[in-house]
Amino acid sequence: MSDLKSIKALRQSLPFSSAPYPSVRLLSVVIFGILSGTGISAPLEVWMLCSVLAITILLGTLLYEKIRYEASFSIFFRSIFYSLFVLFCFAAYGSFRLNYLPSNSILQFSGKTVLLYGRVDGRPDLSEKGASWFMDVEEVFDNGRKVILHDRAKVIMRTAVSRGIDLHYGDMVRVKGKLDLIPEAANRGEYNPRKSGRLKQVAVQLFSAGTWQLQHEGTSQMNPFEHFLVIPVYNYMTQSIKQLIPDGEEQKLAAGVLIGEKESMSEGVFESFKLTGTAHILAVSGLNVGLLALAIHICLQRLKVTSAGRWIALALFFLMLLVYSSLTGNSPSVKRAAFMSMVLIGGEAFGIKTYPVNSLAFADLLILLFDPLDLLNPGFLMTNAAVLAILLIYPRFIGPRQKRTGLLKSAGHALFSSIMVTLSAIIGVSPVIAYYFGTFSLVSLLANIPVVLFSNLLMYDLVPMLLINLVSSYAASFFAASSFFFAELTLKSALFFSTIPFASINFKPDAIQLLLYYTLLASLLLFSYRKAWGKLTVSLLLGVNILFWYSFVIFQDKVAPDILTVNLGKNVAALFSSGSETVLIDAGRSLRDQKRIAGQFDEYGMGAPKAVVQFYTPDSLITKVPALRHLLRDSTKLSLSSVVIVRPQEKVLKLWSRKHSLLMASGTTRLKKEELYKADIAFLWIYRFGYKQQQQLLSWLNYAHPNRCILIPGSFLSRTDLSTMQHFAALHPILEIRSKTKQVVIR
Repeated sequence: MSDLKSIKALRQSLPFSSAPYPSVRLLSVVIFGILSGTGISAPLEVWMLCSVLAITILLGTLLYEKIRYEASFSIFFRSIFYSLFVLFCFAAYGSFRLNYLPSNSILQFSGKTVLLYGRVDGRPDLSEKGASWFMDVEEVFDNGRKVILHDRAKVIMRTAVSRGIDLHYGDMVRVKGKLDLIPEAANRGEYNPRKSGRLKQVAVQLFSAGTWQLQHEGTSQMNPFEHFLVIPVYNYMTQSIKQLIPDGEEQKLAAGVLIGEKESMSEGVFESFKLTGTAHILAVSGLNVGLLALAIHICLQRLKVTSAGRWIALALFFLMLLVYSSLTGNSPSVKRAAFMSMVLIGGEAFGIKTYPVNSLAFADLLILLFDPLDLLNPGFLMTNAAVLAILLIYPRFIGPRQKRTGLLKSAGHALFSSIMVTLSAIIGVSPVIAYYFGTFSLVSLLANIPVVLFSNLLMYDLVPMLLINLVSSYAASFFAASSFFFAELTLKSALFFSTIPFASINFKPDAIQLLLYYTLLASLLLFSYRKAWGKLTVSLLLGVNILFWYSFVIFQDKVAPDILTVNLGKNVAALFSSGSETVLIDAGRSLRDQKRIAGQFDEYGMGAPKAVVQFYTPDSLITKVPALRHLLRDSTKLSLSSVVIVRPQEKVLKLWSRKHSLLMASGTTRLKKEELYKADIAFLWIYRFGYKQQQQLLSWLNYAHPNRCILIPGSFLSRTDLSTMQHFAALHPILEIRSKTKQVVIR
């Protein structure tokens, strides 16, 4: 009986035992090494020296044991130095990839108009506003001088006819434009393009005016695998979708589900999927790869009856997954799912028992071996959080399926299982999504059930459609019609749930809250598997209390500023607060701008606006901003309990509170030497800056004596006038020129 209890205890502790999970142990060391190299500002030479010392000591101990047979060092001692060697190696690797550029870098041409020659790397992103792509630069032409180098750059081409651009992966092109540093985040807490670019080893971007500055030159440079397999398969898939599925959002959805082409989808449709927490189906993810791997595995079963056939089936399985991963862009989720499938099927072929968690860790090791900076990619973290949660949490929600159950019970079990899989993934990935994107979907669990179901059926129809289209387009059209039907149901389901009030809320935890959450989740899982219900209860209560007290006591309230600008590209919105009331001036040019402004309210701890004032934004958008009062273009005055707003003339605003006064004027000609035009803070839009405008501004400054005056360059301000304005501002300390990546914060 005692032996039976011991076996039961062993089985209960097995899921969290480190013995069958060597890849998990190694991955933890690799992760710590990459975080050290990218987070600690130490020279690369320090990490390399530490790795040399660690391997020297390790080899020295092994050599000493070889010479002196009677001597032996403990396994623990050798494991420590082996782990340190791996840690320091990946720290050096991560530091080098993030912080170092080629000695002959393209960065030296920043600020110049140049001509680049190189290869298109990856799939170009085409949208209604233009096109963008990454480029492996080989030559730079500057003022008749050709410089040969090897670096990367991002190209942005602004044109309304982006779909007419004939540009593909591997094309050799010349493109002309102005080269600049990739900008930082426009506002606090928003997406940082410069940081994202560094993760891809790109530091500069080239702005090109249009297709007339793009020229194809030379044959495409691709390796044989890409040239003979990836590109033909990609072209066949895209052409089949366009041929068999009618043009529209359904066709775009099919392309997004199958090959990850979601860029062409309309902003409204994409926003519906984001609000409902179902945007993951628009990008090729582990679910898509898993469905494809299952289909390939089933089709190759007949080959496995012989020993030779088993190895042929394994090779074909690997080849198909590598092709599919390549043609979809090799995103972290696709690579993780492909490698994990290879490990599981490879273990079956070799007769080795595999563990899903260990296979996941091994797949991550392969990904980080190719590029350690993938660890900092939100997509990498989200796909791992979702899969790990499914592997560990889902078994706690549902038991093994009973044999010989009726059809109704089987259907109910399948439905319940799908709900629990979705819930497990939400538990694992929602905090990561909230941390990076600041949103949490309240209807995600309900919306994922029909959306994921219909998108899976869409995927199941697309695969046979592509296969049958090889021999008969007529027969494939039946599957295409079914694909269109399920694509339509997917779109309608997402749209329905997105219209539910409060479908999504703004919520952004910090790193400590994230750490506390996952620590609590890990402890609950540990005690759940060991059936230590008392410890589980104590951990739950303790964890909830720590999260509560941290959120409401330790985590201090944000001190809201009195005046804040929100950068919206060429446009600017301003927030004016009296402490008890907040006024929003302008709301951008689209509903997306309004969401960015709402995000800044939360980021800086400012209350919802009591009034919205029109300055440049059309009245139609101003009225859509939820507020008690709206001052439209034809209105001249608005009074709140602590803020007064007047419009002396067109394109001039004056706001008062007990703390500050703010003047906003478009052009220096509207400035007057009157009391109404005095303010301690001024925002001035400048469209010309010749001698006349300089004298008008100087005269008003001598009269009004503002504490700060922010000059906002207009859309049509010439480079000469901009340079003159910069020199003028340098001579007057109270003047500053608005930056598109720096907010004005006045407290």
